[in-house]
Amino acid sequence: MNRRQASKQETRQLILAAARLLFAQKGMEECTIRDIAKAAGVSPASVVVHFKSKTALLEEALNRDLENALTAFIASMPEDQGLLERLLHLATDFFRLYDQNRDLYRALIRHTIFEPEGETPHMTSLSERYIRFLAGLIESEQNRGRIKPEVDPMMAAAACFSLYLGALIMLFRQAEMSVEAVAEVLAAMTGQYLDGLTERIKP
Repeated sequence: MNRRQASKQETRQLILAAARLLFAQKGMEECTIRDIAKAAGVSPASVVVHFKSKTALLEEALNRDLENALTAFIASMPEDQGLLERLLHLATDFFRLYDQNRDLYRALIRHTIFEPEGETPHMTSLSERYIRFLAGLIESEQNRGRIKPEVDPMMAAAACFSLYLGALIMLFRQAEMSVEAVAEVLAAMTGQYLDGLTERIKP
């Protein structure tokens, strides 16, 4: 890496550090590019050079924490529980994380979830990693004869992920809903879906 590249990388990291701090303190909507530039000690134009939009900056600023969180949640997955409990373990851990700053994570989800995959690479990668892990859990249960053989694990995982997103929307939209209450709703929805995957399996 030459001096110019090192300088660009340093500037990028200064911007990200400032963005993480200000987004957490003020939220995305109240935080401006000018605020971030001032905190980072760079010009607003420099922020735009490195990040084409505030959404791109928000996504990258939070990406490391989200990736690390998913790794930790997977590592703490209880091996001695059933499929529903393990699916809920992952979802509930994310609910708790998002509950720490609902406004900030609501902004992240709102500005990324309906955008083209190429426009939100970090959230796309995180979602794909989440779904692949769910598929692995489902395939493991299928290999034990607990899930119908014709079930496609990736499709089933995508369906479970969709239910998770529905519950997450509930968490963000209804301020009075606790993490526990949302997890109960998700448990009921996911349990009913899983019943359909196992209904013709005999003990």
